[in-house]
Amino acid sequence: MWIHSIRLRNFKSYDNVQFTFPEPKDGRNIILIGAQNGHGKTTLLEAVYLCLYDKDAVTHLQRAGLNSGENGYSNFLQSALHHQAASRFGQYLMELEIEIRQNRPHGQCGLRIRRKWHFDHYHKPTGEQETHIEISKDGCYEPVDEEHIGKYLNSYALPIDYAPFFFFDGEKIVQTAQQSGTGIWLNTALKGLLGITLLDKLRESLKSYRNKCISENASQKMQDDLEKAERALQTAQAALDVFQTELDQTAERWEERVQERDRLTRQLGGSTDIRTSQDLITLREKLEKETAGFEEKIKAAVQAMPLAFLPRGRLKTLQTQLEREKNRLNHEAGKNQIAQRVNDFWGAFVASDKVKEVLGRSAGMILDDPLMKEAVKDCWEELFYPLPADCAETIEHNYLSVNAHAEIQNEIAGLTGMPQDKIGSFLAEIDKREDERKRIAAEIELLKGTDNDELVRQLKTANTEIDKLAEETGRLKSNVSQQSRTRDRHKDEVARLQDNISHSNPRLVKSQRAGNVDKTITRLTEELMKQKVGEVSEAATRINRSIAHDERIHKIRIENNGGMTLFGRDGCESRVDLSAGQMQILIMSLVSALAEVTRYHAPFIIDTPLARLDAGHREGLFRHWSSLPQQVILLSQDTEITPEVSRRLEAHTGRTYLVEAESLDSTGARSRVIPDVYFQ
Repeated sequence: MWIHSIRLRNFKSYDNVQFTFPEPKDGRNIILIGAQNGHGKTTLLEAVYLCLYDKDAVTHLQRAGLNSGENGYSNFLQSALHHQAASRFGQYLMELEIEIRQNRPHGQCGLRIRRKWHFDHYHKPTGEQETHIEISKDGCYEPVDEEHIGKYLNSYALPIDYAPFFFFDGEKIVQTAQQSGTGIWLNTALKGLLGITLLDKLRESLKSYRNKCISENASQKMQDDLEKAERALQTAQAALDVFQTELDQTAERWEERVQERDRLTRQLGGSTDIRTSQDLITLREKLEKETAGFEEKIKAAVQAMPLAFLPRGRLKTLQTQLEREKNRLNHEAGKNQIAQRVNDFWGAFVASDKVKEVLGRSAGMILDDPLMKEAVKDCWEELFYPLPADCAETIEHNYLSVNAHAEIQNEIAGLTGMPQDKIGSFLAEIDKREDERKRIAAEIELLKGTDNDELVRQLKTANTEIDKLAEETGRLKSNVSQQSRTRDRHKDEVARLQDNISHSNPRLVKSQRAGNVDKTITRLTEELMKQKVGEVSEAATRINRSIAHDERIHKIRIENNGGMTLFGRDGCESRVDLSAGQMQILIMSLVSALAEVTRYHAPFIIDTPLARLDAGHREGLFRHWSSLPQQVILLSQDTEITPEVSRRLEAHTGRTYLVEAESLDSTGARSRVIPDVYFQ
């Protein structure tokens, strides 16, 4: 997929210009468009949004870092009309056109969108608008109804939810991600590019459809019960949202305090002690994690305490008795298994001709005597007695099966690995680490002898607040966990009532199917997120390493909720503040990782791509962009991609443009486009 052409007429500083771009192939996927500030770089990106998405574009400009300051679609249009647009019959016309192409197995195809807006004599939008949409196949264009534009945008271009992650301001998108929270930004991006956002909309439609079916066909009592359960679910969800918000805010404050503590510790250490201060910070975090791990082991041990605290002699006696009873049961089982063969033996014995021959004429009388049969049975019984030495004489636990005996023995054997002394060793380890923590605190206290008394006071305050916030975080996590279970219980109750209603009326079969589809979508999205966040983490780590010239970020881990954690080479979580340039590289890496994992090879349009980056990071980005399969359009100043750099990129450049603007008497500007030229 690539942008073939963009045409602008009377749009902001452009009176009538056209850009055309070749297909990205043979390693030439980069388009360089050079322009100084105020000459029309950002305007071009805004034109792409407006032409593709019309009214919806205005609300998405800020997500892409293009906050133009206009509020509302009408105000945006009014400010967009070129200052010296020529009028016709007292009216003005603004026009945008974009064509996107892609190669498919049956040949090349594309989508061309042309929009026109009409303005009155006072340069105000009249509300009259024209939209012409065409699809091309092998060079032949066919018109498409505007009502189907969403379908063709999804197929030939980008759905609007995806656009801010491919068309964006490289500098400001970092600010947008930071302001909204990187976790929220990532979660939104991942869900959008995986189609989960669309699936969520489908779930809402299914829910509305199911509620409509139920309201039309279910009894009043069933509806009342369901409504009551849904209100309880809404209340539980609202409470969960409050707890989650409080937890997020507390975690954010904790992170801020930790960063302040680390900063103060580095300051107190001075230039020669920075490494030592950092080592103390890392060691303290490691001790906290190890202490938490031992506490978890103690909890597990406490669960086994009731039996573990029985006297060892009693446990050994019980274990021996159970073993002998198990052997006795196995012995009896073997005896009972062949007991039915006694009668078979007696029948064969009585019928034997040799026996009758030996007994002679008294055979009938002897063999028919009941005492004779009993004697044989007694002899058979004596084969199994006395009992073997390893069998119990009496079965004390006659309520247990053979398998139950074995299971209990295994449990008792397992207890030998968890005696009181194990718990004691865990407590000893915790004490040991607490001593280490005190030693670190003492070292920090020694810093008070310097002239940094105020910094030391601030550090103590920060540590106190960190402890309080950590305790508060634990409490809120418990609340969230408990409230999540309550919410899930109410959700299950609502689902149960909906299923009961659907099963009670044949006319509600479709409602039942809608519920089943809803559940399937929920499971699908959960599994999809679990799988893809791991892939995005690996891809982002690899891309960031290839771009960044330092090794500060060794690993990137992304959670299911979009939360992101950075790790250093020592495997410990990193809380070092990233510079603006490093943060920009990180966000660029995440954007590329999202595109790679979702296999969505849409073109990139990046305004101000390198403003905050040093030479090393710029070279890394150039290598990365030139290795991508998709088109990359860079809107750059001469201080970002210099003439020298553009010459080095020539082997990967498909086309260049230079945009120059001249000032107008109306305080506006007119942009002139020069193809196949870049800054000299």
